[in-house]
Amino acid sequence: MIASALCYPEYLDLPRIYTMLAVYLSATLSVLFFFLLLDLRLKRNGVSLKEFLVLIFKKYRNWGRYISDVLTHRKFLKDRKVGGISHFFMIYALLLSFVGTMLVAYNQYYEMIAGSPVFCGVFFESYSFVMDVVMWILFFSSVGGLIALYLRRRIIPKKDMIFNSLYLLGFVYLALTGALLESFRVNYLGIKSYYFFNSILFSFKISYFEYLLAYFSHFELAFILIAIIPETSVFHSLLSLTNYLKDERPSGELRKPFDLKEIMEKGTFDVQVGINKTSDIKGFDRLELEACMHCYRCQDVCPAYAAGRPLSPTELITELKKSINKEKSIWDFIKEDTIWSCTTCGACIEACPVYIRHTDYIVDSRRALVMDMKLDEKKNALLLSLSSQENAIGVPNQERNSWLSGEGIKKASETKDVKNLLWVGCMGSFDPEARDIVKNFIEIIKKAGVQEYYAYLGEEETCCGDPARRIGEESKFQDLAIKNIELFKKYNVKNIVTICPHGYNTFKNEYPKIDPWMKSVNVKHYSEVIQELLEKGKINVRMSEEVLTIHDPCYLSRHNGVVEPQRFILKKVGKIKEPQHAGKNTFCCGAGGSNYWYEVKENEKISHIRFKELRNTGASSIVVLCPFCNAMLNDASTVLSDGKIKVKDIAEVVRDNLV
Repeated sequence: MIASALCYPEYLDLPRIYTMLAVYLSATLSVLFFFLLLDLRLKRNGVSLKEFLVLIFKKYRNWGRYISDVLTHRKFLKDRKVGGISHFFMIYALLLSFVGTMLVAYNQYYEMIAGSPVFCGVFFESYSFVMDVVMWILFFSSVGGLIALYLRRRIIPKKDMIFNSLYLLGFVYLALTGALLESFRVNYLGIKSYYFFNSILFSFKISYFEYLLAYFSHFELAFILIAIIPETSVFHSLLSLTNYLKDERPSGELRKPFDLKEIMEKGTFDVQVGINKTSDIKGFDRLELEACMHCYRCQDVCPAYAAGRPLSPTELITELKKSINKEKSIWDFIKEDTIWSCTTCGACIEACPVYIRHTDYIVDSRRALVMDMKLDEKKNALLLSLSSQENAIGVPNQERNSWLSGEGIKKASETKDVKNLLWVGCMGSFDPEARDIVKNFIEIIKKAGVQEYYAYLGEEETCCGDPARRIGEESKFQDLAIKNIELFKKYNVKNIVTICPHGYNTFKNEYPKIDPWMKSVNVKHYSEVIQELLEKGKINVRMSEEVLTIHDPCYLSRHNGVVEPQRFILKKVGKIKEPQHAGKNTFCCGAGGSNYWYEVKENEKISHIRFKELRNTGASSIVVLCPFCNAMLNDASTVLSDGKIKVKDIAEVVRDNLV
């Protein structure tokens, strides 16, 4: 074989110009039909093609993390290894197929311009081998996709099931014909050095007529599959990008459905609050639902589902998706207890590969129930307490922090400029165990000699508003937020230190949307302050023999990524044994989403599930960083271990080991 013959033969004996015209005409029609079908699908959901494209390209700077997630398959490979690997290989097979097609096009243009092809010799043989491997990866991963579809047949609509199965069979056909085409080209050229590799993958010999059938059906089918993407489940790949881009909120920040200040100024309340009907879900929120591929990853990590509560995040999103084009009440297919089961821990959001925010739909549904006054006695009691006492505990707010008067830090009213505002919180103010957390922290800052830079609000402090917002009472949340922000401005607050992760999240992520002035305020959790004091040598601790395990609060670690301070601190005082769910992958205590104030029927308490996991580490003490986690896990310890396994707040651990 002469060297010049060892080059990539795309068209073989076909007329080059006419064949190229056929290919590019098909490609053009494919793109046109793609955008036509895309426009139709978007319009069905109340989104224009212009809005869709503007969202994608206007926020191009935010593509980096999304592309990283796609290329690494971080969310796919986290828990479901088999399904994740299959999806990983399918995506890479398609990407490499696209790259291979672009290289062939480059080779053709280069040959037309320069008079000689690029794909020759070893380069051609290597390319053919890689493409063969890619085609077979596509084949097996597509078969895996068909199996996954079959396993989910109960939850996927029949029409989608048939259409998606045919689409995946199209991938199977592309893989087989792609391998056949490469096999024919190699046999046609008689390349013996490569034939060994090719024969391992696919050594069938076909006639020239069969080659032509395979060639034209291959590229025509490929263009058809591209054209119909907007009407298939493959569209979820594009919707995952818009889901990622449309909301830049941290996972712990809820949407603001209205602006209370504007409403008060206008004197009218002409706004939609919450979701009562499927038609209340509009625009990109409708498209967000359509991205769901029923992979059940959200259900796998949901603490409410694990406890036997009537909530499966997967089935909730699926039911909304099924009914989105029907004018019907969501309460026809969703139970109220399903909505109240959620702890807003964010595990579902973190697990979802297509960036669906399940809690948005849940809290919006709660808002509708609040507006319709469909609340039980305990939920009403919480809202009554927030309205009448401006705290979540249900006791008079007077003398709220009077017990702090002898602790060595000033009231904000006693100082002109508050450098660090110690936000005590409702639990810290009224719950005896939570008060000890505050006292222990104050002892630490006194030991460091920095207590003079701290102040507290006393009876001026009210609830941060987190319970009101999570239960669905947006007006009360904004009312409390506006009043608190005015207090912060009054005392020129520069830093807020919180005991509670819920207050931390609310001040840091949600208050700036109420008043942009809050962006100038630095919000810290007390564990971050303790870490700083240790790093600066302001305090020192001794190492003990105690074995500790950490319960990371959802609103601190998952929603806000604070995982290092607690580990930095505890490594200095004892040995750490991590539970299965740790750091950003933590498991809820069961109190979040205002669940602390009401009950939902369950097979096992969420706090008990979490306590058992922590107990299984073999640690003698469980370290918490939240007054709610402290209360929930202490109760679980009393029931499940007679209190033998100690639940300690991190401030207590540090105080006990101060040098």
